[in-house]
Amino acid sequence: MPVPTGPDNPAPRRLLRDVVFEKMIEAIQDGTLQAGERLNDDELVAWLGVSRTPIREAIAKLVDYGLVEMEANRYTRIVRPTFEMYQHAIQMLGGFHELSARWAFPRFTDTDVNDYLRLCDDALARLEARESSAIRALGALTDFTLERTGNPLLKQLEATLNARVVFMIQAALDEFRWVETIEYVQRLRHAAETRDHAAIIPAFEAFQEATERHLEAVHAVGVIPD
Repeated sequence: MPVPTGPDNPAPRRLLRDVVFEKMIEAIQDGTLQAGERLNDDELVAWLGVSRTPIREAIAKLVDYGLVEMEANRYTRIVRPTFEMYQHAIQMLGGFHELSARWAFPRFTDTDVNDYLRLCDDALARLEARESSAIRALGALTDFTLERTGNPLLKQLEATLNARVVFMIQAALDEFRWVETIEYVQRLRHAAETRDHAAIIPAFEAFQEATERHLEAVHAVGVIPD
């Protein structure tokens, strides 16, 4: 007999390891799991309500993301960020963001422009209120452009860098360049609204300069150790 196919558009099945990974990365980024904290299998099983296998698979992915470090028969723990790790990640992430915008903006439909403007307005509101959630709102802007580059490899590579920056920047928020970041988002918003693709490059150049000033301030106060 023919095999039933079910609904025309069934929801994609999510693997347990992916669900566990998302829960763990959120806990790392919001501080529930803190830098240097050791991960215990039994505690993770009790917390997440799953077997050890998807937990270990998720941890292996977190190691690839640079958020967990392991030494056989000794420890599995959340990494302790160093300034060099933060510097390299945030510099590379800025480059990925610029590339995704340069590729995506010319492909924007009218609907894309309207959706992007709404994301910009949300990010601006959070930045003006100096909320830590502004970091995720900025990430949403990049996710939007990454989806429209037509290059899945770029999105895969950016995901690891973004995860590291969101985790490590929590210690450096006091040195965050709020005003310059607001100006940066405003410039991106204007470039999208007017379809002025040439405005993307100077917007990112100014933001990269602000990022370097942020890094200098973070290094000076030592909130992320060498």
